Amino acid sequence: MWRAVVLSALLLVALPSARALELGDLQLDSAPGAPLSGTLAISDTEAVAVNRLEVGLASERAHAEAGINPAALPTTLALRRSESAPDRIEVMTANPPGLAEAGATLEFLVRLRWPEGQILRRYQVESDGTALQGRASSSARYGPTRRNDTLYSIAEQLRPRAVTNNQMMLSLLAENRASFNANNVNALQRDAFLTVPRGEALGFPDESTATQRVLAQQRAWQTDQRSVVETGPTSISESAPPPEPTESAEPSGDVRPMLELLPADAVAERSQAVSEALAPLKSQLDRLETSNESLSAQNRSLQATLLQLQSDVLRLEGLLEQSTSASRPTASAPTAAVPTEEAADNVTAAMVKAWLVDQARAAIDNPHSTLRMPWAQWTLGVTAFVLLLILFRMRQRRRARQAAAAAMPSHWQPSLNETRVRPLDDAPEDPLSRASELIAYGQLEGAQSILDEALGEEPDSIDLRVKLLDVLAMQDDRIGFESEAHVLQAQINDPEDERWQRVAIQGRRLSPDYPLFQA
Repeated sequence: MWRAVVLSALLLVALPSARALELGDLQLDSAPGAPLSGTLAISDTEAVAVNRLEVGLASERAHAEAGINPAALPTTLALRRSESAPDRIEVMTANPPGLAEAGATLEFLVRLRWPEGQILRRYQVESDGTALQGRASSSARYGPTRRNDTLYSIAEQLRPRAVTNNQMMLSLLAENRASFNANNVNALQRDAFLTVPRGEALGFPDESTATQRVLAQQRAWQTDQRSVVETGPTSISESAPPPEPTESAEPSGDVRPMLELLPADAVAERSQAVSEALAPLKSQLDRLETSNESLSAQNRSLQATLLQLQSDVLRLEGLLEQSTSASRPTASAPTAAVPTEEAADNVTAAMVKAWLVDQARAAIDNPHSTLRMPWAQWTLGVTAFVLLLILFRMRQRRRARQAAAAAMPSHWQPSLNETRVRPLDDAPEDPLSRASELIAYGQLEGAQSILDEALGEEPDSIDLRVKLLDVLAMQDDRIGFESEAHVLQAQINDPEDERWQRVAIQGRRLSPDYPLFQA
């Protein structure tokens, strides 16, 4: 018995004195019409060395998911740790961020990352015309959760000093039910973001009740896992053994979850990742195949027209030979036939020119009789065919534009009742406007599809390519962004161009080591 008591005491003493890493409020020192200047505090950094913390703006995809347009952020907005106080973050811009007017606002996400995880917090700068006020959201976000993460290890990093791990785990479970496969602290999902309540929003039971609830969930989880092992086709090899009685007998200590949710099959995950990566390439390949089929049909039509023209030329040559033979004098002796034929061959070009001039004059003098001639009828037929082909092509393009407008996703409209989206029939024809509307409602894939099609018709448009780079940056598509950036750099060919500087800033955020985006 005394061994169990001593072991429990040693476990309680050995529990890590973790502190909650947290981003504090935003303190501003600048006026509305001046460049932005302010500081953020990082509280409770005893558990992690300050030099292991990384601070910066969240990715453009995280901004888009939070409802913030990353394109609206100032291009010179930057965050860095203060040299004089490493636990403080300096927020600054090189130019005024457009907050001089009353009511103007600026929102952005700050990311605090360390080797074991990261948190995101949203900040808002509001101007009343005379001063700037900084506000922070009442909660932060942690994630995405990784394979070896447990709710216990996450609670160790995020809990305030006066809150135990068990209380913090129950608070996170209650706040993020959608991130768990069951109402159990052990059922945490992978690749999930957890909302971390702060201050008064942090609700939890008292210490003893929290310990009893975690112990009950631990026993229920172990029972479920044993039933899976007994009835399932395979055994769960990665499940941890049940806790020792000496560890669970102490109600006042934090209970570390012993079991983790098993990850999905690695092969299935890789297959899904490969399929998702190949999906844009497949769509581009389908568009190329459709374009090739259209070009092939046009080539076949042109070949048929060319054959018709060749047959008309042969008929004209036959008529020309007949007229030449009719106008050639009859030879009196066989010896004179050869020089006559050679002379006829020598004047063929002149005869053709003279014949064409005569035919043109005859057509002008007597158009009715000219239209009855076979060569005139063939010429008019070929001309009419070419005109019909041009009209047919124009009609196809018009139908393709109408089909693209009708094929917009049905979930394009927001779910709020007070918001209305204009009908698709009134949608602007400009691809830039249509792409901007889709970006505003979070339809990044639809915006990329429209911009890809527009660039297929106008490959030299710099505005379309800049907008496509914005969409690729929001999707964190590093490979696509680098490929399109090379094309844009060749089109602009001016490193001082404002559009290229903006793309280079996006590129450094998305791919810091890529040489194309280096200053």
